[in-house]
Amino acid sequence: MNGFVKVVALLATATVVSADPLKASCSVSNYNDIAAAVKSCTTLTLTDITVPASTTLELSLQSGTKLTLAGTWKWEYAEWAGPLIEIKGSKVTVRGDSVTLDGRGAQWWDGKGDSGVKKPKFMRIKTTGGSTLSDIKLLNCPRQCISINSASDTTIDNFYLEVTAGDTEGGHNTDGFDVSSSTGITVKNSIVKNQDDCVAVNQGSNMLFHNLTCSGGHGLSLSVGQSSENGSPNTVSNITFSDSSVMKSDNGIHIKTHSDAGTGAVKDVTYSNIKFSNIRKYGINIQEDYEDGSSSGHPKGNIPITNLKINEISGSMTGDSSSMPVYILCGSGGCSSWTWSSISISNGKKANSCNFEPSGFTC
Repeated sequence: MNGFVKVVALLATATVVSADPLKASCSVSNYNDIAAAVKSCTTLTLTDITVPASTTLELSLQSGTKLTLAGTWKWEYAEWAGPLIEIKGSKVTVRGDSVTLDGRGAQWWDGKGDSGVKKPKFMRIKTTGGSTLSDIKLLNCPRQCISINSASDTTIDNFYLEVTAGDTEGGHNTDGFDVSSSTGITVKNSIVKNQDDCVAVNQGSNMLFHNLTCSGGHGLSLSVGQSSENGSPNTVSNITFSDSSVMKSDNGIHIKTHSDAGTGAVKDVTYSNIKFSNIRKYGINIQEDYEDGSSSGHPKGNIPITNLKINEISGSMTGDSSSMPVYILCGSGGCSSWTWSSISISNGKKANSCNFEPSGFTC
């Protein structure tokens, strides 16, 4: 009798293991199953997802989750602000397996970017605690591609942002990586082809942008002072751009502070070993006169730029009639302790224009 009971127990155990519902739910290809999988699984795969209109796909991952994205993802059309997808979590690993996230931006593009038809931002990243996101392709961003917001200790590796269709179909304000209110961010080994900033740092500290290839946009940028969260100053500090290339873009390097906003600072920023080709307007463009989305010509020192290091910058402009290798426009007391070296930018039609000269560089 005891032997019979033992055999029955073993068979029952075997049945439970082979029909594990939790294991089955961790591989998902239907949007409606994602929420349960994210809540139940710390190792999961999402494949070929179609997201309904006017919906943010919220991936609020458990600590330590390993998430694989696979196949081709699509988002249905609606006029709204987005984002189309948001990823949150601590110590998470998000990896693409031959994945393409297709924003189908042509449905929204009208050449007006942030204006005109209301267009969603694509991806928001709010990860922390040593998280890593890698091997992901974003295609046809309707508006800004990736917003890194309130994130910390996060590495983004081998991303490919492809928005070249927007060159002829009305893509605009398709920033690659926008970073705000974040610290400890690394973006490396990535390619951005778009119609706006390759990178734009708005607020935060301790960031590295390494081995990037930027094409078609507005360059490697800092844009500081446009907005202020909780009334606090917009401060950008300890930012490094290294070993990268910028081509077919309006600017190679662009730092702009907003003279129509509040207070803040740009300090301890380094650009090192940046190569240019076919830059249309400015090789290095630093201006403290940005107001209402454009240059006013009247700089202010409300957001001072200090300890700016730029070295080993080389390459060429397109030779257009308005092209200028170096442009510096500082407000009163707005620029100090700049150290530049090995700047070689050819084929500009206009001479450099500087109202402040860095140490080591003759304008």
